[in-house]
Amino acid sequence: MKTLYKILSVFAIPSIILLYSYSAGSPGGKTGSPIDGSNCTECHTGTPNTAQGWISSNIPGDGYVPGQTYTITATGTHTGVVKFGFELTAEDGSGKSGTLLITDATRTKFTNGNAAITHTSAGTAPSGNTNTWSMDWTAPAEGHGTVTFYAAFNAANGINGNQGDVIYTSSTPVNEYIPPSPEISFVDPDHAEQGWILTVTITGDNTSWQRAVPVVTFKYHDDNEIIIEGTNVEVKSETELTADLIIPLDQMIGSYDVWVDDLSLEDAFMVDIASGIEDDILASRINIYPNPASEYVLLDLPEASQFSLIDITGRQILSRTSATQIERVDVSALESGIYFIQIIHDGNTATKRLLKN
Repeated sequence: MKTLYKILSVFAIPSIILLYSYSAGSPGGKTGSPIDGSNCTECHTGTPNTAQGWISSNIPGDGYVPGQTYTITATGTHTGVVKFGFELTAEDGSGKSGTLLITDATRTKFTNGNAAITHTSAGTAPSGNTNTWSMDWTAPAEGHGTVTFYAAFNAANGINGNQGDVIYTSSTPVNEYIPPSPEISFVDPDHAEQGWILTVTITGDNTSWQRAVPVVTFKYHDDNEIIIEGTNVEVKSETELTADLIIPLDQMIGSYDVWVDDLSLEDAFMVDIASGIEDDILASRINIYPNPASEYVLLDLPEASQFSLIDITGRQILSRTSATQIERVDVSALESGIYFIQIIHDGNTATKRLLKN
């Protein structure tokens, strides 16, 4: 009988040592993560319970910034718990992710080759039914995408055995912060007349224009070969700059896309007819009636004139050469608004405004 007790003692002593050693921290690889592949139930009986929200952090809702350090908190709650332990790790789709840092050496320590953090013996004592551990985590380099924190918790009954404990697992994903793309948001003023000289202010979002003086170009929406170059570009801040524009008297009227280097804002600037253009010699020989028009418009032009009907965006609706002095143009299908009629005769150009009812 004594021999049997001796044999049982040989097996029992390592088991007791093992249980006590685990009270001083997880052996590692027991977080329930995809890479670890196991949790505390390998040493404690039962099926793990899934807990929501047991891992929290001060990582902003729009994601972690690569290289930044954040505080991670693991919190477990179980009614009647005597000792509470845990192991936590961080993984992305390819492996362990970021760097975990000890901030409370009394209650936490590294495990699993510093790829996880677990409790110490002093860190198992709960406060009421809850235990909380905190640590820091430095986010990985750019491009790791979503990182998930995994943790397993052991709510122990304190009898120094592997029976009657309750195991929980919890996970919390966090996304990598993706800075929004830079863009042009506003141009002021957003219109000018032929012949004007003016300074425009261009405002951007998420831009960094202080780093270099950009190239500012206004490109005709329907033909990017027709341009107005910005001059005397002055960067006011990372999100604001100014540029001078000199608009020729014969500049194509219509809508222009505004470009700052490789950023563009479509239909952001409008070139209109020069005020007083009716004083032009060719313009004085042109009559348009009725104006406003609803069904048709009559054009009184010099014979063999070429004329085009253009909408407010600069899109050419029709173009033809007059065979007679009076041309009738059907406008009944056009939407109400402002249109332009551009006439070319003997190398001279004139533009008239047409209002469609």
